[in-house]
Amino acid sequence: MALEAYFKQVSPDLLEKFQKYPDFFELFDDAQYLPDSPFWQDLSLDLNNPEDAKWFDEATNYVPQTLAKLKVEQPEEFEKLKSDIPTMLAEGKNSEFDIGKKWNNLHFILTGKSYSTPVPSLIGQNKQDKLPSINAILGGKTIDYETDNGLLRYLTVDEVKQVAQALSKFTQAHFKQRFASKGLEKGFDNLYDAHKQLLNYYQNVAYQENAMFLYFG
Repeated sequence: MALEAYFKQVSPDLLEKFQKYPDFFELFDDAQYLPDSPFWQDLSLDLNNPEDAKWFDEATNYVPQTLAKLKVEQPEEFEKLKSDIPTMLAEGKNSEFDIGKKWNNLHFILTGKSYSTPVPSLIGQNKQDKLPSINAILGGKTIDYETDNGLLRYLTVDEVKQVAQALSKFTQAHFKQRFASKGLEKGFDNLYDAHKQLLNYYQNVAYQENAMFLYFG
Protein backbone atom coordinates (compact mmCIF):
# COMPACT_ATOMS: atom_id res chain seq x y z
CA MET A 1 0.00 0.00 0.00
CA ALA A 2 1.34 3.44 -0.97
CA LEU A 3 -0.83 5.35 1.47
CA GLU A 4 0.50 6.80 4.70
CA ALA A 5 -1.54 7.07 7.91
CA TYR A 6 -1.74 10.32 9.85
CA PHE A 7 -3.06 11.25 13.28
CA LYS A 8 -3.63 14.74 14.65
CA GLN A 9 -5.01 15.91 17.95
CA VAL A 10 -7.78 18.48 18.18
CA SER A 11 -9.55 20.08 21.13
CA PRO A 12 -13.09 18.82 21.78
CA ASP A 13 -14.50 22.32 21.22
CA LEU A 14 -12.99 22.54 17.75
CA LEU A 15 -14.07 19.00 16.94
CA GLU A 16 -17.67 20.07 17.53
CA LYS A 17 -17.18 22.99 15.14
CA PHE A 18 -15.72 20.75 12.43
CA GLN A 19 -18.55 18.25 12.83
CA LYS A 20 -20.99 21.05 12.09
CA TYR A 21 -18.85 22.92 9.54
CA PRO A 22 -16.61 20.24 7.98
CA ASP A 23 -15.20 22.40 5.17
CA PHE A 24 -13.32 24.47 7.75
CA PHE A 25 -11.11 21.47 8.48
CA GLU A 26 -9.15 22.51 5.39
CA LEU A 27 -8.06 25.63 7.25
CA PHE A 28 -6.98 23.57 10.26
CA ASP A 29 -5.05 21.23 7.98
CA ASP A 30 -3.38 24.04 6.01
CA ALA A 31 -2.17 25.72 9.20
CA GLN A 32 0.68 23.23 9.53
CA TYR A 33 2.33 25.01 6.59
CA LEU A 34 2.28 28.49 8.10
CA PRO A 35 5.79 30.02 8.21
CA ASP A 36 6.10 29.72 12.01
CA SER A 37 4.84 26.13 12.12
CA PRO A 38 7.06 23.35 13.58
CA PHE A 39 6.62 21.58 10.23
CA TRP A 40 9.40 23.64 8.67
CA GLN A 41 11.82 22.99 11.53
CA ASP A 42 12.00 19.32 10.57
CA LEU A 43 12.90 20.05 6.96
CA SER A 44 16.17 21.08 5.37
CA LEU A 45 15.04 23.63 2.84
CA ASP A 46 17.39 25.76 0.81
CA LEU A 47 15.45 28.87 -0.06
CA ASN A 48 18.18 29.78 -2.53
CA ASN A 49 17.11 26.71 -4.48
CA PRO A 50 14.31 27.76 -6.87
CA GLU A 51 12.30 24.54 -6.38
CA ASP A 52 12.48 24.72 -2.56
CA ALA A 53 11.64 28.42 -2.61
CA LYS A 54 8.66 27.86 -4.90
CA TRP A 55 7.26 25.07 -2.70
CA PHE A 56 7.71 27.13 0.49
CA ASP A 57 5.94 30.09 -1.11
CA GLU A 58 3.05 27.91 -2.31
CA ALA A 59 2.62 26.04 0.98
CA THR A 60 2.78 29.10 3.23
CA ASN A 61 0.02 30.68 1.14
CA TYR A 62 -2.43 27.80 1.60
CA VAL A 63 -4.06 29.45 4.63
CA PRO A 64 -4.71 32.87 3.01
CA GLN A 65 -6.07 31.13 -0.07
CA THR A 66 -8.38 28.88 1.97
CA LEU A 67 -9.57 31.83 4.07
CA ALA A 68 -10.44 33.76 0.91
CA LYS A 69 -12.24 30.75 -0.57
CA LEU A 70 -14.32 30.07 2.55
CA LYS A 71 -15.23 33.72 2.90
CA VAL A 72 -16.60 33.78 -0.66
CA GLU A 73 -18.17 30.31 -0.82
CA GLN A 74 -19.58 30.15 2.73
CA PRO A 75 -20.05 33.75 3.94
CA GLU A 76 -22.63 32.95 6.64
CA GLU A 77 -20.58 30.11 8.10
CA PHE A 78 -17.44 32.25 7.89
CA GLU A 79 -19.08 34.98 9.98
CA LYS A 80 -20.25 32.44 12.56
CA LEU A 81 -16.75 30.95 12.90
CA LYS A 82 -14.71 34.12 12.54
CA SER A 83 -13.82 34.20 16.24
CA ASP A 84 -12.77 30.51 16.13
CA ILE A 85 -10.34 30.89 13.24
CA PRO A 86 -7.33 31.92 15.40
CA THR A 87 -7.81 28.76 17.47
CA MET A 88 -8.13 26.64 14.32
CA LEU A 89 -4.83 28.03 13.07
CA ALA A 90 -3.06 27.71 16.42
CA GLU A 91 -4.11 24.08 16.89
CA GLY A 92 -3.59 23.29 13.23
CA LYS A 93 0.08 24.23 13.51
CA ASN A 94 0.66 21.30 15.86
CA SER A 95 2.61 18.51 14.22
CA GLU A 96 0.66 15.54 12.94
CA PHE A 97 1.88 12.04 13.78
CA ASP A 98 2.76 9.90 10.78
CA ILE A 99 3.43 6.16 10.89
CA GLY A 100 4.01 6.11 7.15
CA LYS A 101 3.34 2.89 5.29
CA LYS A 102 3.73 0.70 8.37
CA TRP A 103 0.05 1.19 9.14
CA ASN A 104 -1.03 -1.83 7.09
CA ASN A 105 0.97 -4.43 9.02
CA LEU A 106 0.45 -2.61 12.30
CA HIS A 107 -3.32 -2.61 11.82
CA PHE A 108 -3.23 -6.39 11.36
CA ILE A 109 -1.09 -6.88 14.45
CA LEU A 110 -3.43 -4.75 16.57
CA THR A 111 -6.67 -6.29 15.28
CA GLY A 112 -5.88 -9.61 13.60
CA LYS A 113 -7.74 -8.31 10.52
CA SER A 114 -6.57 -7.08 7.13
CA TYR A 115 -7.37 -3.45 6.26
CA SER A 116 -10.17 -4.57 3.92
CA THR A 117 -11.99 -6.56 6.62
CA PRO A 118 -14.33 -4.51 8.86
CA VAL A 119 -13.46 -4.46 12.56
CA PRO A 120 -16.71 -4.60 14.58
CA SER A 121 -15.67 -2.34 17.45
CA LEU A 122 -13.03 0.13 18.53
CA ILE A 123 -11.84 -2.10 21.39
CA GLY A 124 -12.62 -5.80 21.69
CA GLN A 125 -11.32 -9.31 21.18
CA ASN A 126 -10.57 -11.12 17.95
CA LYS A 127 -12.78 -14.22 17.99
CA GLN A 128 -10.30 -16.28 15.96
CA ASP A 129 -7.06 -15.85 17.91
CA LYS A 130 -8.62 -14.59 21.19
CA LEU A 131 -6.13 -11.72 21.31
CA PRO A 132 -7.11 -8.07 21.85
CA SER A 133 -8.48 -6.12 18.92
CA ILE A 134 -7.62 -2.39 18.94
CA ASN A 135 -8.83 -0.40 15.95
CA ALA A 136 -6.38 2.43 16.58
CA ILE A 137 -5.61 3.09 12.92
CA LEU A 138 -8.84 2.56 10.96
CA GLY A 139 -11.32 3.30 13.74
CA GLY A 140 -13.45 6.34 14.37
CA LYS A 141 -16.59 7.94 13.01
CA THR A 142 -16.56 10.02 9.84
CA ILE A 143 -16.99 13.71 9.17
CA ASP A 144 -18.32 14.89 5.82
CA TYR A 145 -14.92 16.08 4.62
CA GLU A 146 -13.15 14.26 1.79
CA THR A 147 -9.43 13.77 2.38
CA ASP A 148 -6.93 12.54 -0.22
CA ASN A 149 -8.24 9.04 0.47
CA GLY A 150 -11.68 8.70 2.02
CA LEU A 151 -13.66 10.68 4.56
CA LEU A 152 -11.99 12.30 7.55
CA ARG A 153 -12.38 10.22 10.71
CA TYR A 154 -12.24 11.20 14.38
CA LEU A 155 -12.10 9.78 17.88
CA THR A 156 -13.63 11.58 20.84
CA VAL A 157 -11.69 12.38 24.00
CA ASP A 158 -13.09 9.28 25.74
CA GLU A 159 -12.32 7.06 22.75
CA VAL A 160 -8.72 8.32 22.62
CA LYS A 161 -8.37 7.40 26.29
CA GLN A 162 -9.85 3.94 25.67
CA VAL A 163 -7.42 3.27 22.81
CA ALA A 164 -4.45 4.59 24.81
CA GLN A 165 -5.29 2.26 27.69
CA ALA A 166 -5.82 -0.74 25.40
CA LEU A 167 -2.54 -0.12 23.55
CA SER A 168 -0.69 0.06 26.86
CA LYS A 169 -1.97 -3.44 27.70
CA PHE A 170 -1.08 -4.92 24.32
CA THR A 171 2.02 -6.85 25.33
CA GLN A 172 5.10 -7.73 23.36
CA ALA A 173 3.94 -11.34 23.53
CA HIS A 174 0.68 -10.35 21.82
CA PHE A 175 2.70 -8.46 19.24
CA LYS A 176 5.01 -11.41 18.53
CA GLN A 177 2.09 -13.83 18.17
CA ARG A 178 0.33 -11.66 15.58
CA PHE A 179 3.62 -10.89 13.83
CA ALA A 180 4.21 -14.60 13.39
CA SER A 181 0.64 -15.31 12.26
CA LYS A 182 1.03 -12.63 9.57
CA GLY A 183 3.93 -14.66 8.19
CA LEU A 184 6.40 -11.82 8.62
CA GLU A 185 10.03 -12.82 8.97
CA LYS A 186 11.83 -9.48 9.04
CA GLY A 187 11.25 -6.02 10.45
CA PHE A 188 9.97 -6.91 13.92
CA ASP A 189 11.99 -4.24 15.72
CA ASN A 190 11.01 -1.56 13.22
CA LEU A 191 7.32 -2.40 13.44
CA TYR A 192 7.37 -2.73 17.21
CA ASP A 193 9.01 0.69 17.42
CA ALA A 194 6.14 2.11 15.34
CA HIS A 195 3.71 0.52 17.81
CA LYS A 196 5.48 2.22 20.72
CA GLN A 197 5.40 5.56 18.92
CA LEU A 198 1.67 5.15 18.26
CA LEU A 199 1.09 4.30 21.93
CA ASN A 200 3.10 7.34 23.00
CA TYR A 201 1.10 9.64 20.73
CA TYR A 202 -2.23 8.32 21.97
CA GLN A 203 -1.10 8.67 25.57
CA ASN A 204 0.01 12.25 25.03
CA VAL A 205 -3.27 13.20 23.36
CA ALA A 206 -5.24 11.46 26.12
CA TYR A 207 -3.23 13.29 28.79
CA GLN A 208 -4.09 16.62 27.14
CA GLU A 209 -7.81 15.69 27.12
CA ASN A 210 -7.97 16.10 23.34
CA ALA A 211 -9.80 14.29 20.56
CA MET A 212 -8.06 13.03 17.43
CA PHE A 213 -8.38 13.06 13.66
CA LEU A 214 -7.30 10.04 11.59
CA TYR A 215 -6.73 10.16 7.84
CA PHE A 216 -4.62 8.91 4.95
CA GLY A 217 -2.44 10.81 2.54
